[in-house]
Amino acid sequence: MRARPPWMTPLLARYFLGVFIPVFLLCVGVFTGVLLMNQFLRLFNMALLKGISLFWIAGCFARLLPYFLSLAVPMAFLVAVLLSLGQLCEQGEVTALRASGFSFFDMTWPFLLVACVFSAGLFVANHKTAPEGFHSFRKQYQIAAQQIAKVELQPGSFMRLGRWNLYARRAEPDTGRLGGVYLVRVGQGRRGLRVSARRGLLSVDKGKSLELVLENGSLQLPNAEPEKLTAGRFSRYSLRVPLADKPDAQRPLDIPEINSTGLQARLREPLTTAQHRNEYRVELSVRSAAAFAPLVFFWIGAPLGLRLHKNSRGMGFAASIFILIGFYGLLAVGIGLGRRHDQLAMFAPWLADAAGLALGAVITRRALLK
Repeated sequence: MRARPPWMTPLLARYFLGVFIPVFLLCVGVFTGVLLMNQFLRLFNMALLKGISLFWIAGCFARLLPYFLSLAVPMAFLVAVLLSLGQLCEQGEVTALRASGFSFFDMTWPFLLVACVFSAGLFVANHKTAPEGFHSFRKQYQIAAQQIAKVELQPGSFMRLGRWNLYARRAEPDTGRLGGVYLVRVGQGRRGLRVSARRGLLSVDKGKSLELVLENGSLQLPNAEPEKLTAGRFSRYSLRVPLADKPDAQRPLDIPEINSTGLQARLREPLTTAQHRNEYRVELSVRSAAAFAPLVFFWIGAPLGLRLHKNSRGMGFAASIFILIGFYGLLAVGIGLGRRHDQLAMFAPWLADAAGLALGAVITRRALLK
């Protein structure tokens, strides 16, 4: 067997990466698009209904991108490794390289390097960037959901405005002028208060509040004694209904919105319940275990890809789907075990990584012996 020149290995790495990168980028785009599709429909529908700029949708996608890339990148890496190596096998280039003295590691170390870079990036994304981006998205979505660009009250129908039900016999959607207005308080505090007026004007302070100004009317407030009530008349009555029902600071955050530093701080709080402590430990383990998915997929995909021959690309894609289903299925099993058993909370989410590395070791050993 002839010795290969030393400069051939970096040249081979550039060639392999040149085949890998376009496939990987295509897979990332496809997987990210599929994951974002549901959110896109919700955001686009809200933008149309609320009169929000399409740039707001782009901003929401930017906030969600780290969260969905943390899922898409490992899957795209596995598929791209199998498809690119399958293509090289199908064209006979892997056979030629083996005949020229190139070993398994000579042909696969570029993919190992890429897997290490991806795992390091995912570790940061899973523990910090993705949760913070998801929290920022939820905050923006809540603000947008409270924005009303225009109120169209249909004549002769009730409309809910915060803690009030509004009825108007006549309504002009373009100007907001109302006639024969009737208001009923339905929330806590002065519940049952009734306000009626001959005319009124409804306007919107976008993103802040709804303003209703009534003229020449009366109000009635029920009394504790059923046969009594408090009544009065007015010439002008103004009502402001805030659109923000609860500030974001008071909204309880979901676990995916909290970065790992925040989860660790909650674990140290003495008032945290045992159930929440267990959920936080599982989430921390899941984030680390998922970050190492590219390395696990390398040890499975690289030796498996080099063993493909006929119909290599089709077989590689099918194999990647089965591997992804098995890996994330075991990850879900590990999460369930960790949440049910406190003593397994830190270890069970690593079940998928352990099984993947064991399978990779078997496949790699066979590839080295071949």
